[in-house]
Amino acid sequence: MNKKDLAFYFIGKKYNFDIRSYYSFVLENQYWDNEKIQEFQFERIKNILNHAQDNVPHYNDLFSKIGFKPNYISDIDDLKKLPILRKGDINKDFNSFLSKDFKQYNPVDRYTGGTTGSAFHLYNDMNSWAVNWATKIRTFSWGGYNFGTDRLGVMAGGSLLPTKKMSPKSMLWRYINNYYSMPITQMNDDLLDVYVKNIIKQKLKFLRGYPSAIYTLALFMNEKGITIPLNAIFTTAEMLHEHQRQLIEERFNCKCFDQYGCADGMGGANECNHHNGLHVNIETSYMEIVDANGNEVGNNEEGEVVLTSFNDKAMPLIRYAPGDYAIKSTESCSCGRTLPRIKKIIGRTSDLIMLSNGIKLNGLSIPFEAWSDKIERFQIVQTREDTVEVVLIKKEGFNERDEKQVMEMMSYNCGKGINIKVNYVNDIPLPKSGKFRYVISLVN
Repeated sequence: MNKKDLAFYFIGKKYNFDIRSYYSFVLENQYWDNEKIQEFQFERIKNILNHAQDNVPHYNDLFSKIGFKPNYISDIDDLKKLPILRKGDINKDFNSFLSKDFKQYNPVDRYTGGTTGSAFHLYNDMNSWAVNWATKIRTFSWGGYNFGTDRLGVMAGGSLLPTKKMSPKSMLWRYINNYYSMPITQMNDDLLDVYVKNIIKQKLKFLRGYPSAIYTLALFMNEKGITIPLNAIFTTAEMLHEHQRQLIEERFNCKCFDQYGCADGMGGANECNHHNGLHVNIETSYMEIVDANGNEVGNNEEGEVVLTSFNDKAMPLIRYAPGDYAIKSTESCSCGRTLPRIKKIIGRTSDLIMLSNGIKLNGLSIPFEAWSDKIERFQIVQTREDTVEVVLIKKEGFNERDEKQVMEMMSYNCGKGINIKVNYVNDIPLPKSGKFRYVISLVN
């Protein structure tokens, strides 16, 4: 039994669904015509709306208040009769967004800070996770990666503290997925040198990770005159800038396949081998790109991403805005796939903090978003080469012990010789663009 079969077997055994059938489904529907896509998504929307009305207090109250009847909607555009939902709305009354029988859907605890910098807690159904994972495997295949057979280097995340050990479950999942992990919370030349040597030693042909992390590795290789030919690189979680793509592709002699993923709302879009925009996942959610008035924007116009998750029955998110922005595309792709498209994501960016001690700090890997019960909003700001400030809007439960933990965590990740400051504020204003960056360097 190969690792792909092993992964499908263990997932199905534990959660009683067949991810293999989901994978077959997503391979088929990437070539559906527009009418079939519309029919499929409309049925999924009606299904989740009816579930929300019958089982979720918030939506039951909302629908009654505005006279919205899911059984009487006639097309997808009727969804726009509902208001746009934001993190703050959910945080005000979290329990009202939970289905009355939410535990039966095997909900998975998730935490995200996204591009808004707001700590946010949510649940994803295990079934929703499985459908989403099938779309990821499909995307990897567009880059020539064979799930379960090819080794995948992953530049993301990392242990919060060196004493934290990986659970047996995580170790098994990493083995099944054939990952080689390269933590990127803090990077220096010595570690980057190890990664370069291990990419060669492990005979890796594929990398996946944050653009800023892979770009940092490419910068190091460029300085050393190193080129390592790979088959494909998959970038995710941040905006991939053109100068990053150019150097990454040059140092690794392969193409980048950019990806957008949003667990809160289950939005997803992925670049194919023609590298002309991103194909939107139709199986996980309905994606709108809207203007300030909530109306769909036109071709090549910028708007806010709004998502309606299809498969999250434990905690449905309907017309939910995660804080991301994108440019819509109505043009067809020469690859022949008929999935809806966006030109690019433009509101998911994070500065890389370069410190005077040689450490390159990736703020996306510092998990303040998991502190949603104690922190309203956060921002990490580098004010000098040797100084990092953590800006926090704290909640009532935040205490001196929590502050000490923040200092310990930042001191560990930033390394020796760096001054750490915690600054408590009542508000962190948005910039004029409206796109919140929760990691900022005032030096680089």
